[in-house]
Amino acid sequence: MARLDFDFHARPARSGKLGIALALAGVAALVWAWSNLQAARTTEAGLALQIAAIEQARPRPAAKPASPTDHAAQTTQTRIAAQLAYSWQPAFDALAAARSSKIALVSLDAVQAKSQIKLVAEARQLADAVAFIEVLQQQPGIRRAALTQHEEQADDAQKPVRVHILLELDT
Repeated sequence: MARLDFDFHARPARSGKLGIALALAGVAALVWAWSNLQAARTTEAGLALQIAAIEQARPRPAAKPASPTDHAAQTTQTRIAAQLAYSWQPAFDALAAARSSKIALVSLDAVQAKSQIKLVAEARQLADAVAFIEVLQQQPGIRRAALTQHEEQADDAQKPVRVHILLELDT
Protein backbone atom coordinates (compact mmCIF):
# COMPACT_ATOMS: atom_id res chain seq x y z
CA MET A 1 0.00 0.00 0.00
CA ALA A 2 1.24 3.45 -0.81
CA ARG A 3 1.98 5.77 2.02
CA LEU A 4 0.07 9.09 2.05
CA ASP A 5 1.73 12.09 3.64
CA PHE A 6 -0.88 14.74 4.59
CA ASP A 7 0.23 18.04 6.02
CA PHE A 8 -2.71 19.35 8.06
CA HIS A 9 -0.74 22.26 9.46
CA ALA A 10 0.29 24.57 6.68
CA ARG A 11 3.29 26.78 7.22
CA PRO A 12 2.49 30.42 7.81
CA ALA A 13 3.13 32.52 4.81
CA ARG A 14 6.01 34.91 5.15
CA SER A 15 5.10 38.49 5.19
CA GLY A 16 5.82 39.75 1.81
CA LYS A 17 7.57 42.85 0.74
CA LEU A 18 4.22 44.52 0.21
CA GLY A 19 3.27 44.02 3.91
CA ILE A 20 6.55 45.49 5.11
CA ALA A 21 6.14 48.44 2.78
CA LEU A 22 2.59 49.08 4.05
CA ALA A 23 3.73 48.90 7.70
CA LEU A 24 6.52 51.40 7.04
CA ALA A 25 4.11 53.70 5.21
CA GLY A 26 1.71 53.52 8.21
CA VAL A 27 4.49 54.42 10.66
CA ALA A 28 5.57 57.31 8.42
CA ALA A 29 1.96 58.59 8.24
CA LEU A 30 1.66 58.35 12.02
CA VAL A 31 4.86 60.35 12.56
CA TRP A 32 3.72 62.98 10.04
CA ALA A 33 0.28 63.31 11.71
CA TRP A 34 1.87 63.61 15.18
CA SER A 35 4.25 66.35 14.06
CA ASN A 36 1.36 68.26 12.44
CA LEU A 37 -0.65 67.96 15.67
CA GLN A 38 2.24 69.36 17.72
CA ALA A 39 2.72 72.21 15.25
CA ALA A 40 -0.99 73.04 15.41
CA ARG A 41 -0.92 73.10 19.24
CA THR A 42 2.11 75.39 19.20
CA THR A 43 0.41 77.73 16.72
CA GLU A 44 -2.76 77.77 18.83
CA ALA A 45 -0.80 78.70 21.96
CA GLY A 46 0.98 81.50 20.10
CA LEU A 47 -2.29 82.87 18.75
CA ALA A 48 -3.86 82.77 22.22
CA LEU A 49 -0.96 84.84 23.55
CA GLN A 50 -1.35 87.33 20.71
CA ILE A 51 -5.10 87.63 21.33
CA ALA A 52 -4.50 88.24 25.04
CA ALA A 53 -1.92 90.93 24.25
CA ILE A 54 -4.27 92.64 21.78
CA GLU A 55 -7.15 92.60 24.30
CA GLN A 56 -4.96 94.16 26.97
CA ALA A 57 -3.65 96.82 24.60
CA ARG A 58 -7.07 97.64 23.18
CA PRO A 59 -8.37 100.96 24.47
CA ARG A 60 -11.43 100.71 26.61
CA PRO A 61 -14.56 102.34 25.24
CA ALA A 62 -15.20 105.79 26.62
CA ALA A 63 -17.41 105.63 29.65
CA LYS A 64 -20.78 107.18 29.12
CA PRO A 65 -22.16 109.31 31.91
CA ALA A 66 -23.43 106.94 34.54
CA SER A 67 -27.00 107.18 35.59
CA PRO A 68 -27.78 106.89 39.31
CA THR A 69 -28.96 103.30 38.86
CA ASP A 70 -25.76 102.36 37.00
CA HIS A 71 -23.69 104.00 39.71
CA ALA A 72 -25.59 102.14 42.44
CA ALA A 73 -25.19 98.86 40.59
CA GLN A 74 -21.46 99.52 40.13
CA THR A 75 -21.08 100.32 43.84
CA THR A 76 -22.93 97.16 44.80
CA GLN A 77 -20.80 95.07 42.46
CA THR A 78 -17.60 96.53 43.88
CA ARG A 79 -18.76 95.92 47.46
CA ILE A 80 -19.72 92.32 46.72
CA ALA A 81 -16.43 91.66 44.92
CA ALA A 82 -14.52 93.02 47.93
CA GLN A 83 -16.52 90.79 50.28
CA LEU A 84 -15.86 87.72 48.17
CA ALA A 85 -12.15 88.48 47.96
CA TYR A 86 -11.80 89.00 51.75
CA SER A 87 -10.13 86.10 53.54
CA TRP A 88 -11.80 85.03 56.76
CA GLN A 89 -9.58 81.96 57.13
CA PRO A 90 -7.14 83.46 59.71
CA ALA A 91 -10.08 84.35 61.96
CA PHE A 92 -11.58 80.89 61.62
CA ASP A 93 -8.19 79.32 62.38
CA ALA A 94 -7.91 81.48 65.51
CA LEU A 95 -11.37 80.39 66.67
CA ALA A 96 -10.53 76.74 66.01
CA ALA A 97 -7.26 77.02 67.95
CA ALA A 98 -8.98 78.67 70.93
CA ARG A 99 -11.77 76.09 71.06
CA SER A 100 -12.70 74.93 74.54
CA SER A 101 -15.16 72.40 75.89
CA LYS A 102 -16.23 74.98 78.48
CA ILE A 103 -17.41 77.49 75.84
CA ALA A 104 -20.40 77.09 73.51
CA LEU A 105 -20.44 79.43 70.52
CA VAL A 106 -23.99 80.73 70.04
CA SER A 107 -23.58 83.15 67.14
CA LEU A 108 -20.99 84.82 64.96
CA ASP A 109 -21.53 88.13 63.17
CA ALA A 110 -18.73 89.21 60.84
CA VAL A 111 -18.33 92.83 59.70
CA GLN A 112 -15.91 92.88 56.78
CA ALA A 113 -15.80 96.68 56.46
CA LYS A 114 -14.46 97.03 60.02
CA SER A 115 -12.50 93.73 60.08
CA GLN A 116 -14.42 92.67 63.15
CA ILE A 117 -16.21 89.57 64.37
CA LYS A 118 -18.86 89.77 67.07
CA LEU A 119 -19.24 86.52 68.99
CA VAL A 120 -21.97 85.47 71.35
CA ALA A 121 -20.97 82.51 73.50
CA GLU A 122 -22.06 80.75 76.66
CA ALA A 123 -19.76 79.59 79.43
CA ARG A 124 -20.37 77.70 82.63
CA GLN A 125 -18.60 80.41 84.59
CA LEU A 126 -17.38 83.91 83.83
CA ALA A 127 -13.80 82.78 84.52
CA ASP A 128 -14.07 80.27 81.65
CA ALA A 129 -15.16 83.05 79.29
CA VAL A 130 -12.28 85.30 80.40
CA ALA A 131 -9.81 82.44 79.84
CA PHE A 132 -11.30 81.91 76.36
CA ILE A 133 -10.83 85.62 75.55
CA GLU A 134 -7.20 85.48 76.74
CA VAL A 135 -6.53 82.48 74.48
CA LEU A 136 -8.17 84.31 71.56
CA GLN A 137 -5.98 87.38 72.22
CA GLN A 138 -2.85 85.23 71.79
CA GLN A 139 -3.89 83.86 68.40
CA PRO A 140 -2.23 85.13 65.21
CA GLY A 141 -4.59 87.17 63.08
CA ILE A 142 -6.40 88.65 66.11
CA ARG A 143 -5.39 92.22 66.95
CA ARG A 144 -7.67 92.55 69.97
CA ALA A 145 -10.25 90.44 71.78
CA ALA A 146 -12.57 92.20 74.20
CA LEU A 147 -15.50 91.23 76.39
CA THR A 148 -18.22 93.76 75.63
CA GLN A 149 -21.13 92.37 77.62
CA HIS A 150 -21.98 89.46 79.90
CA GLU A 151 -25.14 88.28 81.61
CA GLU A 152 -26.14 85.28 83.68
CA GLN A 153 -28.96 83.19 82.22
CA ALA A 154 -31.25 82.95 85.23
CA ASP A 155 -33.95 80.94 83.45
CA ASP A 156 -31.58 78.00 82.86
CA ALA A 157 -31.02 75.49 85.69
CA GLN A 158 -27.23 75.53 85.26
CA LYS A 159 -27.18 79.35 85.09
CA PRO A 160 -24.61 79.74 82.30
CA VAL A 161 -23.04 83.08 81.51
CA ARG A 162 -23.76 84.54 78.06
CA VAL A 163 -20.88 86.72 76.84
CA HIS A 164 -20.53 89.07 73.89
CA ILE A 165 -16.98 89.22 72.52
CA LEU A 166 -15.60 91.64 69.94
CA LEU A 167 -12.65 90.44 67.86
CA GLU A 168 -10.64 92.94 65.85
CA LEU A 169 -8.74 91.24 63.06
CA ASP A 170 -5.33 92.06 61.60
CA THR A 171 -5.82 93.26 58.06
